[in-house]
Amino acid sequence: MFQVNDMVLYGTNGVCKVVDIDERDCGGRMVEYYILKPIYAANSTIFVPVNNEKLTSKMRYVLTKEEIDAKIRAIPEVQEEWMADERARKEHFKDMTSRADTFELIQLIKMLMEHREKVVARGKKLHVADERMLQEAEKMICDEFSYVLGIPKEDVPSYITNSMKESIH
Repeated sequence: MFQVNDMVLYGTNGVCKVVDIDERDCGGRMVEYYILKPIYAANSTIFVPVNNEKLTSKMRYVLTKEEIDAKIRAIPEVQEEWMADERARKEHFKDMTSRADTFELIQLIKMLMEHREKVVARGKKLHVADERMLQEAEKMICDEFSYVLGIPKEDVPSYITNSMKESIH
């Protein structure tokens, strides 16, 4: 169970602070909610029913710097086969982003970037749906890493690249 002031990642909403845990009237019955404030969308408030496992499963504590570095070090070992079936690939990528698992998101970014390099070399563009997934995964990673590491979002990709290079040596 999360507590007030915990910093969590909530699905594609990014890093949020649990600002309150409160009961609200929901159709005549009282329901307890986590009240989240996304740190990169100050005007937003998210209400997550405490007893709704489908929604609370999308919440997790933000990683520590050590956990981030460990996940980055594991990237070179990641190798996933490209799925040619567009519909199956889209569903697979959607599942990966919905789980908001950092390792899976990094794996997804790596796979999409490698594929983009291949199609660009043939004079083509990455499929629009794949490009959207890449942007969503990058946003999720950049939000969390930026917050935890205390660096600007735009510096996150170079942090990951440099950390990967260090882990290879």
